[in-house]
Amino acid sequence: MMKQFVNKIRFTVLSAIALLLMMSATSSASAETLRILTWEGDTPPEYQEKFVRLVKEKYGIDLNLDISYATSNDVFFPALRDNKADVISPSHSVPKNERYHLIRHKLVLPLNLDNIPNYKNVIPALQRVDCFTEAGKVYGVPLASGPHGLAYNTALVTKAPDTWNILWDPKFRGRYTIGNVYQHNINITVLAMGMEPDDISNYMKVNTPEFMEKLTYLAVNAHSLWKILDKPKDLKGLALATSWGTSFPRLKEMGEIWKFAEPKEGTTGWLDGFMISHTLEDKPRLRQIAEEWLNYVLSDDYQTYIARGMGYTPVITTIRDRLTPEEIERFHLDDPTHFEKHRILWKPLGKRDRKGLKRLWNKALKQRK
Repeated sequence: MMKQFVNKIRFTVLSAIALLLMMSATSSASAETLRILTWEGDTPPEYQEKFVRLVKEKYGIDLNLDISYATSNDVFFPALRDNKADVISPSHSVPKNERYHLIRHKLVLPLNLDNIPNYKNVIPALQRVDCFTEAGKVYGVPLASGPHGLAYNTALVTKAPDTWNILWDPKFRGRYTIGNVYQHNINITVLAMGMEPDDISNYMKVNTPEFMEKLTYLAVNAHSLWKILDKPKDLKGLALATSWGTSFPRLKEMGEIWKFAEPKEGTTGWLDGFMISHTLEDKPRLRQIAEEWLNYVLSDDYQTYIARGMGYTPVITTIRDRLTPEEIERFHLDDPTHFEKHRILWKPLGKRDRKGLKRLWNKALKQRK
């Protein structure tokens, strides 16, 4: 009798353990963690929550988004190398940079565009853009773009400037601000001199006395040099500026209307996108969820946030009915060819060019008093 009782207890315990193990396995099978390394502000909590719900409804998976933020474009390569990220959001100058070669080193995976149907809405100039493609395969989708542009205060400059050379007009001496980043100021000067865009980061081509004189003028006569990201206080009260444009909404609240000009020489700019890490090569389910994320950031809902919440240029034009006429004009959403006509993506710098161009800017800076 006692033996039967003990056996019954043993059976009950073993059954309970088996049930717990089965429940644990089931729970584990329906839960995933996706590690995303991106820029702060690009993935707000509201949209993270929406995506988690989307994954639950579509795949029956409890998804945990592990979001970390990049401090510079230098962090993406080590994150991939050390298997610390599943999805990254680098700028266009990273994937094929000679210091990283993310595609050549197979640190990122080619995309299955069948899983990213919103890709068809990306403006033509950004579909299969060189920085995210290789040998006919697509390795990344664009998220947002923007100019390092020539901005003007409409109260003080009533007609939109049509050339970068306005920064060298004596009447604006001390009335403009520029960022303290050597490559951007080299770019501006190259364009103002009428040099070829292909020479924009070529130290050997720009290292001339004439170029040095013009670059020095730009540095010496600037009212101020803002750092990293221009803020409203950097532009307020001035006539001209180089700007990312994110300060414009706040400046408007402060009573100043700032706009971007479209210089005839063109405008340099940036493009950020998402790529999938090699860490998902043998994880087909999580890889598909990662591609779902790439599709999600190309949705009308998300791209409206990029335009209105971040002040960046969206990469699709299907959101025009969600934006004001002013916003459509600012982002040129009525002209899908605007990017290819007017934007110049700065190129990755080789070691020689990087050191040489930085030396030229530092030399110009020494003349500021």
